[in-house]
Amino acid sequence: MAGIIDVDAAEEAPQRRILVISLEYSEAFDDMINFFLTPMSQLALVQRVKKASTLTRLLSKQDATGPYNALVLTDAALTLPENRPLWEQVLAYLRRTGATAVLTGLVASFVLPDDLDEFFNVSGLRDWKGGMYQRNVIVMNEEADGLRDATHFDIHDRNGLQTMYSAKSLCLSGVQHQHRWYIPDGTVNDGLGALSAAGWLARGPDGRNPEKVALQAAVAYGPLGEKGRIGWVGDVNCEQASCKVVLAMCGLDPTKVHIEPYRNDSPNNAAMRWDAEKGCFVKIE
Repeated sequence: MAGIIDVDAAEEAPQRRILVISLEYSEAFDDMINFFLTPMSQLALVQRVKKASTLTRLLSKQDATGPYNALVLTDAALTLPENRPLWEQVLAYLRRTGATAVLTGLVASFVLPDDLDEFFNVSGLRDWKGGMYQRNVIVMNEEADGLRDATHFDIHDRNGLQTMYSAKSLCLSGVQHQHRWYIPDGTVNDGLGALSAAGWLARGPDGRNPEKVALQAAVAYGPLGEKGRIGWVGDVNCEQASCKVVLAMCGLDPTKVHIEPYRNDSPNNAAMRWDAEKGCFVKIE
């Protein structure tokens, strides 16, 4: 009967809980962020926090429904040096509960290189650094942790995740092979009628060197202590395939939801500029 909750079924397969962290929230970017939050909310119980004080309270709260399964960072606020104590609280939560932190949305677009390097350093991932920024065909690494054995979540043998697709991404360097979910391929044409930027960057005395590009990670997923995990999705344009990757990192099955292709022609997607006096991005009139 409609409207009646099957308690037995709910206890056998409890709904996953996800906390979305948007400390630099801007209405101008709602369309982009909602592109993956909308299907996410169809598969999990999603809550969103925009204030540091609220985040601190939620991280220390003993909730009867259990801890969050994933924390999704939609902007670069927690990479800022002044927010380091708050990020350390998040790290403690991840290590204690075994949750996954996923960096996506606007993070790759607005994070500063030095801040990103130090962010990973304090996270125990000292080799992870900001890498190349380019559009390229990125290819699934089927030997990667999670994709290979689905130890930490069930993605049904990678169903719903594309084996390769074109994406403009901020890649990471220094990521171990088993932690690279998607690797840019400098030998593959990106479908735009020209050799990809990564391909040109990889040229050396002996011609194109795909190995140089293959050391980058457009999507990464690594350990955080004994139980926690951290995921990086460097796509800056919210490609449909990247949205599915975000869902998978949160432990959700992307095959169970329809994802509309993101259109970047909304009136809300106006050009932005940094306003030093206000300390934030504002629309260009």
